Amino acid sequence: MNAKFRCRLFFFIAFVCSSASAAYAQKINSVHKPSEFEYWLTLKEAQNAYESGDFGEALRRAETAKRQRRDVSVWEGYVLDQTQKNARVRKSGDFIDDLLPVLKEKEYNDAIAVINKHVELRGKDFFHGRFSEIQKWVAEDYRYPEADFIIGKIYRLEGENAFAQQYLDAVCENFNRLDIPDMRYDILYEMADLAKDQNDMEGYEKNLNLILKDDELYRDDRFMEALLRQINLNTAVAVEKFFLLYRSYNDISIRALEELGQYYTKIGKPDKALRCVALGSIASVTKIEEILKDRLIDYTYVSFPDLLTKASQYDDILVWGNENRIWEMFYEFARTAEGQNKLLFSQTLFSLLAKYEPEPYWRKEAEFCIRQ
Repeated sequence: MNAKFRCRLFFFIAFVCSSASAAYAQKINSVHKPSEFEYWLTLKEAQNAYESGDFGEALRRAETAKRQRRDVSVWEGYVLDQTQKNARVRKSGDFIDDLLPVLKEKEYNDAIAVINKHVELRGKDFFHGRFSEIQKWVAEDYRYPEADFIIGKIYRLEGENAFAQQYLDAVCENFNRLDIPDMRYDILYEMADLAKDQNDMEGYEKNLNLILKDDELYRDDRFMEALLRQINLNTAVAVEKFFLLYRSYNDISIRALEELGQYYTKIGKPDKALRCVALGSIASVTKIEEILKDRLIDYTYVSFPDLLTKASQYDDILVWGNENRIWEMFYEFARTAEGQNKLLFSQTLFSLLAKYEPEPYWRKEAEFCIRQ
């Protein structure tokens, strides 16, 4: 039995299990109270299996987590619905603040716990202060985007791009149900990779830009104009001033900026490319500086060469830089500036990279550019 057949078999088994679990969920009542944390623990097991390359087990665990999440949703919906059978509760109205004292008096403790749970997670304003809004939310809270994300990634690895797209689209539709909101960035990166696999460059650019939508500096025209103005000075000292003057603490954007920089260069949009790699380089320097501050007593930024020298002493920084293509982006920054005729700026940056770039390959590439 080959690996692909085994994975397809797991897909079939997972589908059958999922269908059976949906029928079982309808039988849940107040006697059968499911654990609220069980689905989270199962999802963690699915993630561990995925990271270890056991995709069949990861799929099985992800489907189980979805069933467990559904069980919780159905039970919570049942508990909330039961309160409306009491005339006194119904007469208290729809506003949570008016309803809770009555529920407490009637000792509907499970319902109170469900309401408080969702209010604490989302805030009362999210539900417009209404009990009926919580009921609607709970009725659809069986959706588990984190589990669908794992399943979508497995489909993508198996080359089943249509199914991967289906699951990832479902995840995007339920961003507001993510237990960890920042996971949306991981999902958008996965969506961008899938679009690139399918040669959907419009979708690729769109998903990367959705990541940058939350980057305040990238959307701040004044800041970006100031950033580019330093490059446009095109002097030998402009490089050091550039890395000394500006900081960006949004390291989530780094990969999107690097990828879009290369993409815009490829399609002949050098202005956009320079905007991306300039801010990406600043964000990278900022991230490295923050790491060094945590590790070195009284560390302060002295110069770009000093930062690169110290960074190259830590294997994890080198690995992080390679995984996020930081060292490549510094090189692309110099190349993009060169393409914009900022020759003094680019040659100065190439010279620094040729001597201090932590990654040997890009150090050699920078040396070659100097000799041209």
